[in-house]
Amino acid sequence: MKGPRLFGVYTAQFPFLEVNATKLRPVIVVSKPQSKHGTIVIIPISSSAKEEPVDVMLKDWSSAGLVRPSVARVHRLVTMLQTDIVAELGVLAQSDIQALQDALRLLLNL
Repeated sequence: MKGPRLFGVYTAQFPFLEVNATKLRPVIVVSKPQSKHGTIVIIPISSSAKEEPVDVMLKDWSSAGLVRPSVARVHRLVTMLQTDIVAELGVLAQSDIQALQDALRLLLNL
């Protein structure tokens, strides 16, 4: 893989917070690969209701390759190896990218 697209939507092996296990989940890539290990920053996507003020309800979820209305869990921002990405689903619409960038600025106090 030459590297995932910024704001691309992918399936990836995502780690759970509570247990030492992973689950295949949709994620949004929000950085280019870094270091010799190919570390990327991702935001997990969930189909359950919005919980945190920085989370973003994706308006154009269908064109991003998602099968149901979804929320970008910005408060769960995490790094992973790009080799944990399994498949590309699509790419976010410009309006969803802008909402995500605004949420990231809020989360990181930028």
